[in-house]
Amino acid sequence: MTFADFHHLVLLVSTNPLPNFVVAEFFLQAGIPIQRIWLIHSEDNKLQTGTSFQTGRLERLLRSRWKDQKPDLQFERISLSDVGDGQMIRRDIRQKMLSEDAWQHNPKFHLNYTGGTKAMATHVYLQLQEKQERGERCFSYLDANNFRLLLDEEGLFPLSGSGDLRQKVHISFADLIQLHGFKRKNSDKDCSFDPSHDRDLFNKFCVQAEDRERQNGKFLERYLFAKIQEKFSDKLREKNEILMNWEIRKQDWRTYFELDIILMQGYQLTGMSCTINDRKGKVKLKGFEIIHRCRQIGGDEAKAIIVSGLEGENRKLQQELEYETGGTRKNILALGLAELRDEKIYLKKIEEFIFS
Repeated sequence: MTFADFHHLVLLVSTNPLPNFVVAEFFLQAGIPIQRIWLIHSEDNKLQTGTSFQTGRLERLLRSRWKDQKPDLQFERISLSDVGDGQMIRRDIRQKMLSEDAWQHNPKFHLNYTGGTKAMATHVYLQLQEKQERGERCFSYLDANNFRLLLDEEGLFPLSGSGDLRQKVHISFADLIQLHGFKRKNSDKDCSFDPSHDRDLFNKFCVQAEDRERQNGKFLERYLFAKIQEKFSDKLREKNEILMNWEIRKQDWRTYFELDIILMQGYQLTGMSCTINDRKGKVKLKGFEIIHRCRQIGGDEAKAIIVSGLEGENRKLQQELEYETGGTRKNILALGLAELRDEKIYLKKIEEFIFS
């Protein structure tokens, strides 16, 4: 069996179903003759919190995107009763999956073991390895750091072009939050612009420190949104994937959170939080929130930017956010007045941060 000759795609679904979506979408776009997608997830019981909701949202999104091109594409959900017990995992796979007629009659498969617990990945892999024929190339992993799909047997997946799947797979921000069970609370009509007025306020903000707490800081996100849209729209596959002012919530939440500026590069999220505050403690709290929310929606590969009125403490803030959240300069960027005073500097920093 060649790397692209399989009919069963097997995915392990965890609390973040985005990697599963990326892998399935890439294979389907590549024209691989997939007939059935098996979604293996944890069962909700006394031993563990299940991921059946994430599995359902993933299935609905893939169905809606491929209902016209592949109307016969089928999905099977396989629940694991104990994702910490290797024997139980292998038993469930044998009984609930490998005994199915669909598997018995057409055993060509491919497992992407990116999601799930370590025990899930290990024991599903081992169980399916027993079904592997000599010479088959059946296993892959999505490298989140470099956005590459890697085959166990030969490295980079041959149909992935340059290897960067952000150039191949795109998801809208609306679909991304829906995949994670969120919905938008506000609408675009809540966002209004006055470019010349916002520019004047921005220039004053960069040179005057007084009365900031009495200012409405919305001008900062509006001004930066306009600059980012002007500078980076041509670098994106989809021209409408720079967004502003999305208030997001889950159905059972009484409150919501806001992303001031959103940029989608393929399936990678960059979220920005803007504040005119110049008190490091308050800015740091907003930094924690934007980092947490971006990871919550976009996974570990998501990026977060905090823009503030800090003057001399911005470098220290950057270091503290990296250290205290386990992040790096690859996925956290802090910008203060020193950068904002020079348009070339802050736009270059944003560009290098997002697109490098």
